[in-house]
Amino acid sequence: MPSSVLTAEAAEHYIDAVASLLGLAIAPDYRPGVVLNLQIAIRLVRIAETLDLGDHDELAAVFEA
Repeated sequence: MPSSVLTAEAAEHYIDAVASLLGLAIAPDYRPGVVLNLQIAIRLVRIAETLDLGDHDELAAVFEA
């Protein structure tokens, strides 16, 4: 399994731990979406980590499609 993949089981454990620390209740109906969003966020972060940014590279102030 590639390191860029966060399994649903691992995401569930992470969500349970963080929700407990923050005192959040996640409704069962929303849980699959929360898991999916966390998996997508982790994939995007891992992609961003591979970028070779210079010392003067900055985030865009405005995103335009």
